[in-house]
Amino acid sequence: HIPDDKSDVCVLEEPEHLNWFRAEGDSWTKKFQFTVGIVHTNYKAYAGAQVGGTIAAPIIAEMSSLMVRAYCNKVIKLSPVLQTFCPEKEIVCNVHGVRGDFVSEGERRARCAAESGIDTSIVGTRAYFVGKILWAKGLDKLMHLEHFYRKTTGEYFAIDIVGDGPELEEIRRAYLGRSTANKALISYERGESSGFDFDMPKTIREFRRTPIPANFLGRREHYEFAHGNKYKIFINPSVTEVLCTTTAEALAMGKFAIIPAHPSNSFFLQFPNCLPYQNKLEFAANLRWALEHEPEPLSPELSHQFTWQAATDRFIAASAITMREERIRAKAKKSRIDDRIAAFHIAVSKGKRGDVVRALAGAGPVAQQSGKWKPYIDGIKGRVSDAIETVASFGQDYTFWLFVVLFSSILYALWTKNALFSPALGSIEL
Repeated sequence: HIPDDKSDVCVLEEPEHLNWFRAEGDSWTKKFQFTVGIVHTNYKAYAGAQVGGTIAAPIIAEMSSLMVRAYCNKVIKLSPVLQTFCPEKEIVCNVHGVRGDFVSEGERRARCAAESGIDTSIVGTRAYFVGKILWAKGLDKLMHLEHFYRKTTGEYFAIDIVGDGPELEEIRRAYLGRSTANKALISYERGESSGFDFDMPKTIREFRRTPIPANFLGRREHYEFAHGNKYKIFINPSVTEVLCTTTAEALAMGKFAIIPAHPSNSFFLQFPNCLPYQNKLEFAANLRWALEHEPEPLSPELSHQFTWQAATDRFIAASAITMREERIRAKAKKSRIDDRIAAFHIAVSKGKRGDVVRALAGAGPVAQQSGKWKPYIDGIKGRVSDAIETVASFGQDYTFWLFVVLFSSILYALWTKNALFSPALGSIEL
């Protein structure tokens, strides 16, 4: 419990997510003098990618907008790729930083360049990617870029792919081709053949004749894997991120980052080692240039932008409500509506009724916030369990008669269909 005299400022990470299934209690904006929400997950995009996404995505978007409006005085979005929640309250600003190790590595390279005139510590020519191994993370786009680069230069570019994910084996085989060992497997147990087991291909890309020179290295910690003199080029073709942390970490270490010119990457465009591209030709040109040059050492000012101290400064500045914003809010006249939304949401979230609403909305275990609905739910679960056991025991005792009833029903249905549509009986109006 936070005393009222100490309830000054509240920062809500993902305010839309926190409040979908909120428990009973006062509104954040009533309890605290000032409430700031930080939005960094694109739930609308995630919902749209699922089965039934065309229906779920707009519902999630509208619900998220209502929650942000109702419970925040100011909203900070990490990048413009996120949906619009409440125009008069929101601002786009990156308020995230990276770990100090990454910044220290960039500073080390800058010192090395200042002492020798050039950063000779970077000798690697292989590019690398760090992320979850999913097609949706841009690995399909990376493959298209590989093909285009080969068409223009005559060869693929070498890349190390770091990460893990449910589509790892499918993607690995698509990049490297289908090995002879994976075409067919005949296993033997105890000296006897267990039969022919054909390994079905996941995609047609597995039948490529020339493998892409990609190493799949599994899950690694980014700093431990990439610091030092092995890599100077980071590639991330993903456009599904809100703000990619691995891109920030690579730039902080003083590496080239070849990334799409996309709203989610707008923060990174200020850094000289960021090489954005709008098409495949620009990507190939950026990669060729990066292979033949060294990254520019980061100035102390630019290096500071990646620290959490700088992120905190940006957060404080972005949280403020300017006089211009206050005039826009007064003109919009939505503050009372936002308060009513919060009051209505709190009212339907109270007690047993709130538990029911949360359960119907899909909250699962989180639905039982009041404790008043638990005995009722436990009683229903008990009665359903007893009914299932009764049906199961009846089926075991009367399996033969159940089969007779089912078979008779099928015969009756077939006879009725033939009688209705038999030419001998003529047409029957239904």
